[in-house]
Amino acid sequence: MAPYIQEPDMLSSSGYWVVDRRIVNATPNPSDPLDPHRLAIESPKQGIKHSLMEATAPLDTVHDLSFGVELKFLLPLLVQGERDPEPEDHRKVNMTRLRDSEATRREQVYDCIAKSISQAGEKSTTISRITKDASHERAFWKSHWIVKKANSAEPTPEQANLEGYVWLSVEVSSPSLPAKDAETKHRIETVLRSLFSNHRLVANYTCEVHIHIGRTDGQPFSLTTLKRLGTLLWMGEEQIRSIRNPRSPNYHNVYTWGFETRKHSRLALRAQEIALREHGSAACQDGVLVEDWQVAEVLETHPEMQAKDRKAIEELWKAGSHTELGRLLSGEKKPYRRLGFNFSAFGQEDERARNNPRTMEFRMMEGTTNINYILGWLSICKALAEVAMMRSDDRYLMVLDRLIGQRHARSRSVGARRETVSETQGQRCGREFREMMDDLGVPRDVYRDLEAKVTLENEV
Repeated sequence: MAPYIQEPDMLSSSGYWVVDRRIVNATPNPSDPLDPHRLAIESPKQGIKHSLMEATAPLDTVHDLSFGVELKFLLPLLVQGERDPEPEDHRKVNMTRLRDSEATRREQVYDCIAKSISQAGEKSTTISRITKDASHERAFWKSHWIVKKANSAEPTPEQANLEGYVWLSVEVSSPSLPAKDAETKHRIETVLRSLFSNHRLVANYTCEVHIHIGRTDGQPFSLTTLKRLGTLLWMGEEQIRSIRNPRSPNYHNVYTWGFETRKHSRLALRAQEIALREHGSAACQDGVLVEDWQVAEVLETHPEMQAKDRKAIEELWKAGSHTELGRLLSGEKKPYRRLGFNFSAFGQEDERARNNPRTMEFRMMEGTTNINYILGWLSICKALAEVAMMRSDDRYLMVLDRLIGQRHARSRSVGARRETVSETQGQRCGREFREMMDDLGVPRDVYRDLEAKVTLENEV
């Protein structure tokens, strides 16, 4: 296999594009009447056109990548005069009086949590302070950790029955942090350790961990990057969502929004309709324009790809704008507007989406106080974004090749490899998760705990 170009920055300044792993001089001859925006090379295999249009778009690089973390918790407050129902928990418990209003309680608790974040060396503020100053959260997105109410979080019946406690929901959101900064992961870990050691924060099935990925300059990802990411997430959704506990009361998103893209997005409905209309044929129609040679190669070299998957990828790559792509990867009805892979900020179908930063959000991680889970999940989301941004990264092809093979193997009711035919469901889920992480280049020690979680919780 010919070597890949590993540094995409060179592509935007040199006048060269990568097409079928060959470097093509794309600088138009002044005497050439052809519009360079319309250039394309057509593959004889499947009638797929490798578009050269992508070279006119600005390229994202891994140095542009930023992310933010949203953590949803519950915090018990002990009513003055009541006995502590959890005396074995030696962390300090916040006190409250029966006559205190919820607003008073929230303001006091938020201030305490913000203080712990500041003690960890980070800037912090609360929604109460922001409101009092007649400011807006947007002014603090890049600089401060923000403490506010978590709308979905509520105590379980068992927690609610702990006499003496009053429960408050808490959301802690990080600022936009540079993904390539070596200190970023350490900064997040330091904040988490400060929070979990100083407060009785707990997480249950109504809580979640959300990861936002975007650009450090606040601009949206290029359309090509979003299409590459959407393709990868479409094919890998089952493996990625396997981190959710199937036995959780919120597995089917009863308490939070984060449904499956493969079931509830407009893309899923459209792909299924086209596949049925074409009688399930997996043959690629002539003239399909794919603006990325790696995706085009995958479509060409996998005739066994399921019809719905092929049609979904083709439809995704037809999107002509960020808005069109954002809506295609979102659901039609309001509960499906923000799916587990949330592209609604690009679709801008409601006020929240229009006001939010132009980021893509991962919304399927269950709430937890396990620091290894949180940091591991963050690294996984970062790796997914990186391989989508690097248009010549061979990890992208490896991941897609394996995902297609795994889906094809399951559709034929046989194991992906002979030695794994007798594996249990949990073992299969764990193996497929591990293989995807290895292909993405996520270090083993980073995802090991999540792999164990996937294997254990997916046993029938």
